[in-house]
Amino acid sequence: MASMIDFLRALLISLGVIRKPDFLVRVVADHPSQAVLETGVIYVVGGAGYSKWAYLRCPTGNGDVIQLSLQPKHRPRWDVTKDWLGRATVHPSVRQTEGSYAHFWIINGAVQWCEDTGKPPVFRQSNWQA
Repeated sequence: MASMIDFLRALLISLGVIRKPDFLVRVVADHPSQAVLETGVIYVVGGAGYSKWAYLRCPTGNGDVIQLSLQPKHRPRWDVTKDWLGRATVHPSVRQTEGSYAHFWIINGAVQWCEDTGKPPVFRQSNWQA
């Protein structure tokens, strides 16, 4: 079935109906090692009906590995979904607080960069006191 979807996706790309996705989803049973992480793939650790973690290489190309919690009780947490073509959508945005300072969305497989990418985040001090 996967090869048929791969074929359909490639056909739609070649016909100009869709653009080549920046990210596809691959579900795996165990945490992938950094050595096997492919660029353009979000590895979702989980199984039928559950997801625990997502791993991806930073789309800046700097080689950083980004790990996102998909577990409902963890904070922060993200949702990763895939459409019938295997294209990834990640919600909310991903923000690197060090290194490349990348800040981006992934929607229908496409990386959409935020304006503050490459700039260190500004943490505002709260006036709230316990």
